Amino acid sequence: MSLLQVDNLTVHYPGQSLPALQQVSLSLAPDELLVALGPSGCGKSTLLNVLAGFIAPSHGTAQFAGQPITGPGAERAVVFQHDGLLPWLDVAGNVAFGLKLQGVPAAKRAAIVADTLQQVGLADASDKRVWQLSGGMRQRVGIARALASQSRVLLMDEPFGALDAFTREQMQQLLLQVWRQSQRGIFLITHDIEEALFLASSLVLMSPGPGRIVQYLRPTFSQRFLAGESVRAIKSDPEFITLREQLLASLSRAQQQEAA
Repeated sequence: MSLLQVDNLTVHYPGQSLPALQQVSLSLAPDELLVALGPSGCGKSTLLNVLAGFIAPSHGTAQFAGQPITGPGAERAVVFQHDGLLPWLDVAGNVAFGLKLQGVPAAKRAAIVADTLQQVGLADASDKRVWQLSGGMRQRVGIARALASQSRVLLMDEPFGALDAFTREQMQQLLLQVWRQSQRGIFLITHDIEEALFLASSLVLMSPGPGRIVQYLRPTFSQRFLAGESVRAIKSDPEFITLREQLLASLSRAQQQEAA
């Protein structure tokens, strides 16, 4: 069974002439890293917000484990582009915050936090304050907080968009390692073609005017990285470059058609 499923999803915001999304259908398997790639205005953030339960469909359905999504839920953790960390708490406190709200006992919280910080490479930073962290470290804390929630799905809203190129690539590698270790479904949106190709086990290309899926791919580059191949070897592979250029051409055509 799919963890997430949307069928003929349409979202029409009041006052807008065109839907933000129109007749979008996709599914996320429990072990899948699904990436939605597209330019600004293609509806990918709207799609993520529907899956998170922040907004409701105008038409069509959105389900988690066969049940309608009617609002936010602990089984679906969201990682935002801007980390949203609480500055009055240290790293461990931020990661434990959701667990505390859920009433998880202190000893169990501490164990979960320690294990999660180990997964994201921050085992030695548990007592640091937010303002002491680099951008990449802050985003690691955001991912750790989502992992600690024991959710079954991570919904990631352009989580590395604000990072420099070097840190961004490090975070991409970390995410793949976390995906393998945690064995959770991940839905990630991005406008970065290389990021989408490198991370995705499944990839949907979205186009604006109105937002819709125009292409579906199943790249294998993430599996190749997890099998031991280097990032540089993968991103310089002719297959990777060819797919990157094909996606870029598809995005350019879609934007030209919208402008016309």
